[in-house]
Amino acid sequence: MNNSQEFSDEELTAFLDGEFEHTRAEEIRQALKNDSDVQARIDILSLNKPKIDAAFDQLLNVAPSMPDLPDADRYETSIPVARCLKLIAVFSFVFLLAGLGAGYFAGQTKDENWREFVATYQALYIHATLEGIDQKPDVAGIELDRVSQAIGKKIDLPSLVQQKQLDYKRAQILGFEGRPLMQLTFLTKLGEPIALCIIRSEKLENSKVVVSEMRGMQAASWAKDGYEYLLIGGRDRALIKNAASEFAKNL
Repeated sequence: MNNSQEFSDEELTAFLDGEFEHTRAEEIRQALKNDSDVQARIDILSLNKPKIDAAFDQLLNVAPSMPDLPDADRYETSIPVARCLKLIAVFSFVFLLAGLGAGYFAGQTKDENWREFVATYQALYIHATLEGIDQKPDVAGIELDRVSQAIGKKIDLPSLVQQKQLDYKRAQILGFEGRPLMQLTFLTKLGEPIALCIIRSEKLENSKVVVSEMRGMQAASWAKDGYEYLLIGGRDRALIKNAASEFAKNL
């Protein structure tokens, strides 16, 4: 009986591709029944062949025409040519996807990125996150002063609690790329968590309120007096638009 070391990688690869003469193939089949080392080497060399074949077949639908190749008989190769071409195509496809992903994130500005981070964080909030928070006005005022000081912008409690559609809950400081970011949280009358986030702007110009959807939530963003704002949460577009307009006017 052959052991694992008596079969070369080329022989095992040929066996996987069905490109091997009958006698030697039978020896490998027998070894697979009794030699775990042979099975392990087969597993490594197989590289999940069905998935590779499927991926390569999909690539063929969008790939350009293959140029004429030289006569394969003129060259010696240890691994079948068809298998090499499949592996090259699949790995190229993987690197292409990675490059596209990197290009997408590199193309985003810092201002777009901070909003995405806030949206991802806000998506974790549920009613129970804020339900138990009930600060007395003097405690809420002290907390708000501390958080306001961190971003260099005074936010007073009356400007937050006067919102008829929102119940103010708390303030805290987060951060993005070394910059402090203020988060003010609310609950709607239906119990949906809402956050108003404020960060010092890298732009100087003001901008109007723009409503969009982020992470399945309604969101409104604007810029004013050297700061950028994002109000996000829930699915009520009219509520977010109206509340954002009030905040943009009063803050």
